[in-house]
Amino acid sequence: MCYYLFMREYKKNKLLIIRTGAIGDVVHTTALYRAIKKQCPDIKIHYMTSEYIKPLLDEDKDIEKVIIIDPKFKMFSSYTKKLARIIKKENYDAVINLQPSLKIKYLIFLSGIKKLSTYKKNFKLHAVTNFWRTGLKFFPDLKEETELKLYLPKTAIEFAKTTVKHLKRPLIVINAGGVMSKRQGRTYPVEKWVEIGHKLQKKYNGTVILNGAKEDKEILSPLNDIENSVNLIGELSLVNSCAVIGESDIMISGDSGPLHIATALGVKSVGLYGSMPENRTGCYCSGINIVSKKDCVPCNRRKCKFLKKSKKLYAPCMEEISVVEIINQINNLIKMNPVS
Repeated sequence: MCYYLFMREYKKNKLLIIRTGAIGDVVHTTALYRAIKKQCPDIKIHYMTSEYIKPLLDEDKDIEKVIIIDPKFKMFSSYTKKLARIIKKENYDAVINLQPSLKIKYLIFLSGIKKLSTYKKNFKLHAVTNFWRTGLKFFPDLKEETELKLYLPKTAIEFAKTTVKHLKRPLIVINAGGVMSKRQGRTYPVEKWVEIGHKLQKKYNGTVILNGAKEDKEILSPLNDIENSVNLIGELSLVNSCAVIGESDIMISGDSGPLHIATALGVKSVGLYGSMPENRTGCYCSGINIVSKKDCVPCNRRKCKFLKKSKKLYAPCMEEISVVEIINQINNLIKMNPVS
């Protein structure tokens, strides 16, 4: 019997959770609502997020409904008023707001919901723990989940199985995307990715799957030189890309949505960390974090101070991480989890 504060105070037991993005952040919120649902099986949970991310939640057994919101909406627009009416009509008992922007707060105010718990970022906590703590206002005895989990559409899973069916294992995903992102200090140099790919193929003779953003396709073209590689950069939908990652054996990536998707799908992962705090956004489960040893790490800046007057694409902290260290960690993962 669930006897939490939320369940005692309210009769309808209907909860709205809001997080518009980014992908990795939404993945990290899944542990919160899974913990709530585990403790209170009868509660109805709705999740509001962006249209791009919605397919990652559509098949989730712990979410009754996914509501789309345009993250770029204007605060005092007719769109905001319309969305507030939709929220009000659902008659929620409470909202857990994990996207604490001013316009989201205004949207909740317009909707008339009085019971609200709002996320406050704490860089001393991992994001998963930080989101979980936001839920304690309504669920004071809530147990923290120790794993992440995603449920993907069957069509995407079938697509992925067909895609990798004839590929030689181990299947190792190199997620090299984000080079042109506004956030620096997350991406690894393309020439080092190529070196890693060559070494992995020489040792394991498997298949390297190349993953990344469409806008990075040209700059990542040197990756095509990796023997027996499959280039899927910018080629797949979000859910199909996730499903292919889920069918792989190893993921290597900087701090990114695909890295956190891999850990949520149980794929052994190696996360590379420069500017971002590893204790905040490191692999939460099923992964190893390699952290740059530069004195300025982590700076948590969008722009690297060393790249201000430079034409270089990669921050020194990421360049400092050695290929040998990455290969050694991959070797350790494969030893612990032999691929047949």
